[in-house]
Amino acid sequence: MSHKILVVEDDQLLRENITDILEDAGYDVYPAESAEPAMALCQEHIFDLAILDYLLPGLTGTEAISNLRQFNPNLSIVLITAFATVDIAVDAMQKGANDFIAKPFSSTKLLMTVKRCIAEKAFFPEDSELNLDKVYSALSNPIRREIIKQLTDNKELKFMEIFHLLDIEDHTKLNFHIQQLKKTGLITQDDNRIYRLSKAGAQIFRHQVNR
Repeated sequence: MSHKILVVEDDQLLRENITDILEDAGYDVYPAESAEPAMALCQEHIFDLAILDYLLPGLTGTEAISNLRQFNPNLSIVLITAFATVDIAVDAMQKGANDFIAKPFSSTKLLMTVKRCIAEKAFFPEDSELNLDKVYSALSNPIRREIIKQLTDNKELKFMEIFHLLDIEDHTKLNFHIQQLKKTGLITQDDNRIYRLSKAGAQIFRHQVNR
């Protein structure tokens, strides 16, 4: 069965081009010109992935994310934008986007991103207790990504070991980031205050961080 992809883009020519590229690659594509008809489609179909323009008429791409996930909770999101800045990338991840692509982009870039996001989706079972919005928000922070990387490399670490490895100037700051990772279910802590990656955390690092 082919994967279903929702394409939300107000530029008709670009929307048609994206649709053609994805259909030629074997995907089942549903185009929409704004967030409102896209939400209607999400009530009728279960999509694997949605491609959203960052600037849409009405609801913007980032504003539409939570609305689309009300109907498709496990929907992967790729934002496309002509304004590829660090601030926009961080905002996109904090709002729950899995990835973003800067315009103009090649068909190869589009297909590689779509394929990767759909592959990553397989690591989040439908009954997963992880809140994906919180997970991707957590991973948008470089300190938290580095904590996960160190736990991947070292398997298990005590608080002070993490503190020295990251060379952070403030114990309180590090503790805050560790607590955020614990809340998302990415890391665990035992009675001896030894931190380890959860199974989900290990999978996410391999397929999401530093890709």
